[in-house]
Amino acid sequence: MSNKAAPAPKDTASTVPPIMARIAHVMANLGIAGLPRNYELIFEALNGNAGVAREIAALGKTPEQAALDAIALRHSLPSHNVLAAGQAAGEAVRLLTEIAETSEANRRHRAASMQELEEISARMRKDPVLGISDFATDTVRLLSIVRDILGHDRNSAERIGDLQAHLDGLRSGLTFSREALTHDPVTGLANHAALLGRLKTFFQTEAEDGTAALLLFRVEQLKEFAETHPAGAAEKTLKRLASIFRRSVKKDDFVARTGPDLFCLLLPDVSREIAVTIARRIAARVAEKPFPFMDRELPAGFLTLTAGVSMTDSADAPAMLYDQADQALTYAADTGIALRIYSAEVAERVGRGYRAGATG
Repeated sequence: MSNKAAPAPKDTASTVPPIMARIAHVMANLGIAGLPRNYELIFEALNGNAGVAREIAALGKTPEQAALDAIALRHSLPSHNVLAAGQAAGEAVRLLTEIAETSEANRRHRAASMQELEEISARMRKDPVLGISDFATDTVRLLSIVRDILGHDRNSAERIGDLQAHLDGLRSGLTFSREALTHDPVTGLANHAALLGRLKTFFQTEAEDGTAALLLFRVEQLKEFAETHPAGAAEKTLKRLASIFRRSVKKDDFVARTGPDLFCLLLPDVSREIAVTIARRIAARVAEKPFPFMDRELPAGFLTLTAGVSMTDSADAPAMLYDQADQALTYAADTGIALRIYSAEVAERVGRGYRAGATG
């Protein structure tokens, strides 16, 4: 974990504008509407998701919004999962309405059939010795009614079976959507929402059993690299980083990607010293690893980590714990050091910055 991020190789110097300007340029060039969910889609394409980039390119200029939404839904982007959930809910209501209508139609047919059967039965009881022709007529009608009932039962069973299969598909899709809402689509790690959920559980059920550490890492040079290279260039690098973080912690530790260049670890039942040791060990592994890029590799040391650490014994809520780690990370980056633990000094520095901003 070096004090300064290694300088970028010469071939990373580029005239490509920052990511927001690139997003605006792409959207204007393709004629894509300025909807918030479209910004996220284009950001995903420019920030390492090669599959999204290829599918958008295949649509050509002025793509239909439905086609863009379909891409985002296939790749489970968070802002589109709300759209997917709404569509699935509407479809589920429609299917349930069809099931109800099918059941009601079947009930009415059965009621009419039963009424006719009761009329035939009453006529037979009233005159046990029917004429041959009357008996034959009633027998034929009885058989016809039974066939109608059986036929409607078969049709209803088939229709309800089809609708049930469709509902099962919707349920599966919603399960996938829920999964996507809590996972980063590039690395498969938990996302910021999932991390806050895990922290909430910790504070509710585990805080009294021991102290946990939250480690927030910024990958230096990664954001600049993603912004100045073609779409998809950072994808393999992100996946390699995710693998390093996964292999560096125990099974019960929680690993998340909470931003384009941010990774986070929740380590239960550790001391400050152990948390710092783990952070430094991970930083060393990242610094010594070469990373794949196109047909070559970024050299070892190209990417470095800056870390902020907070402990659960100094916070009483998930958002506070994350904010403290973020403050420690900002302190470390601003002062040019590799790692900082949240402390009174960090809090005072943040307070001074806030007061200066309020009076400025």
